[in-house]
Amino acid sequence: MAADDRDAPDAHLIEHRIDSEQVFKGKLLDVRSDRVRLPDGHEATREYIVHPGAVLVVPQLDDGSLVVERQFRYPPRAVFTEFPAGKIDAGEVPLATAKRELREEAGYTARTWTHLGRIHSVVAYSTEAIELYLAQDLTHVGAKLDHGEFLEIVTMRHDAMVAAAVSGDITDAKTVATLFHLERRQRDAACARRVVVSGRVQGVGFRDGLAQAAAYSGVRGWVRNLRDGSVEAFVQGAPAAVDAVIAWARRGPPASRVESVDVTPRSQDASLRTFDVKSSA
Repeated sequence: MAADDRDAPDAHLIEHRIDSEQVFKGKLLDVRSDRVRLPDGHEATREYIVHPGAVLVVPQLDDGSLVVERQFRYPPRAVFTEFPAGKIDAGEVPLATAKRELREEAGYTARTWTHLGRIHSVVAYSTEAIELYLAQDLTHVGAKLDHGEFLEIVTMRHDAMVAAAVSGDITDAKTVATLFHLERRQRDAACARRVVVSGRVQGVGFRDGLAQAAAYSGVRGWVRNLRDGSVEAFVQGAPAAVDAVIAWARRGPPASRVESVDVTPRSQDASLRTFDVKSSA
C-alpha cells in the first residue's frame, strides 16, 4: 500500500487489487474477477462488470411534459417505462452520446442541454456511471432505431411519473434517480447557470438584449461576447427567472440565428448584485 493510501481518510475502507482476470467478454458485458487485499490485510475475490459508461436524457416538451419510452427488458421479462438512455461509444463524449440517443431512440433534437448530475447504477458489481441530461427546446425529426430495437414513445407529466415511482409502476433505477434530480431542480430556491449561445449571435444585439431580459427577470450575473463568435452569460436567481432568461436566449433578437444553447449548473456567486455587460473575452 502506498503511503498516500495509508494516509487517506478512507484508508480503513479501501480495497487494493492484487491481480485481475477477464472471465467473459461479450458484445456488451466485460466480466472480471479480481483478487484484492482487504483493509485488514486479508484477501478476497471481487467479480464485477467493466462498463464504458452511459447517458440518460430527459426530453422536456414546451408544455413541460416529458418524453419517455416503454421497452421490454429481457432479463426481468417485463415492459419498463424509462427515460431515453444509452451506452457511450469509444471516443465519444457524454453530451454527444446524449444527443445521439435522443435522436435515435426518441426522434428529437434539442437546442438546450443541461447537465443534471451523475449516478452509479449498480456499485456492487459494475463500474457503470450514468451522466444525466435535461434536453429542452425540442424538434421532432423522427427516430432511427437500431435493428431489433422496439420502443413505444409516450409523454408523461413529472408529477405523474413521481406518482408512478411511488406506486411501483416505474421501477427502473436510473429513471427513479433522475426524478429526484428533476425534483431538486424545481425546488431549489435559487440557482446559477453558465449559458453559452452559438450561431449568429454577435453584431445583432444579442448581448444587450440578453442583458435587458435578465434585468427584466430580476436575475444577477453578467454577459459577454467570446472570441469564437458565441455569447457567454452567467445567470443567477430564482429558477423560474433563470429559465425565463434562458428561454429568451433560445429565441434571441430577430436578426440573430441561434444554433445551440449549452447550459451548465454553477455554484452561486454571493458577490453578484446586478446584471452587467462585460468586455469580450
